[in-house]
Amino acid sequence: MNTGKAMMVMLAAVILSATAASAGELKNLKVFPADTGKEKVIEVMKTWTSALGVRCDHCHVQAVPGDFQSFDFASDDKPEKGVARGMMRMVQNINGKLLPQATGENDAAISCVTCHRGVTHPAPLDQIMLMTVQTKGVDAAVERYHNLHERFYGRGTYDFGPQSLVPAIDILAAEGGDMAAAQALMDLTVELYPDDANSRVRLAHLLWRRGDKAGASAALAKALELDPQNRFALRLQQQLER
Repeated sequence: MNTGKAMMVMLAAVILSATAASAGELKNLKVFPADTGKEKVIEVMKTWTSALGVRCDHCHVQAVPGDFQSFDFASDDKPEKGVARGMMRMVQNINGKLLPQATGENDAAISCVTCHRGVTHPAPLDQIMLMTVQTKGVDAAVERYHNLHERFYGRGTYDFGPQSLVPAIDILAAEGGDMAAAQALMDLTVELYPDDANSRVRLAHLLWRRGDKAGASAALAKALELDPQNRFALRLQQQLER
C-alpha cells in the first residue's frame, strides 16, 4: 500500500472513545472498526496530539491531573471528543470520496495536521490579529503577534510573511474602522520586513489617509529607494504630488 493510501486508512475514520479496561480490550469505539488493535489506536492518537498541539486530556476525562492511570478513556463526557469524532468523519469523507472525485487519484489524503499544524483552533494570522484588536486592543495584538512569531516561526503553522496582515489592516482601515490600529499593524509589518517596498507603500497610503502627508512622502521615498520601479509607489507618488 502506498504512503498516501496508508495514511488515508490510518486517519480516515477514527476516534477512539476508550482504551481499555482489561487485557488491552478497547471500549466504546464509534468510528474505528471494532477490531482495531490497541497499538494502532495509540499510534493514531499520537499523530493527533502532535497535529493539534494537545495532550490526551484535551478529549479524555482525567480524574487526577498528571495521573495517567486516572484516565477514563471510555467516557464521552468531554465535548471535545464529540468534536474530534465529527472532524475525523469529515476527514474520512474527504479522503474516501471528495479527494478521489476531485483529483482522479486514490492515494491523495489529508490528515489533522493539514489544517491544524500544531494548534488546537486553526485560524489565519490576520484573523487572530483582528479578533485580538477588537477584543483586547492593538497593543495586545502586537504582543500576541510577537509571541506567536517566537513560538511558531519556521514551523508552517502561520504565514508570517509581509502580506499576512493585509486583510486585517484593510478591514481596520475601512470606513468607520480603526485607522490607528491599522497603522500599528502596518508599522509592525514594516518593522519585521524593512526591505519590503510594498509594505512601505501601504504604510504611505495609511499615513496619507490619516492626514500625514509628510510621513506618507517619507514612507514612499523609502519604498522607491528599495524598488525604484515599483508601480504602486510611482502611482501614489503622482497622487501625492498633485
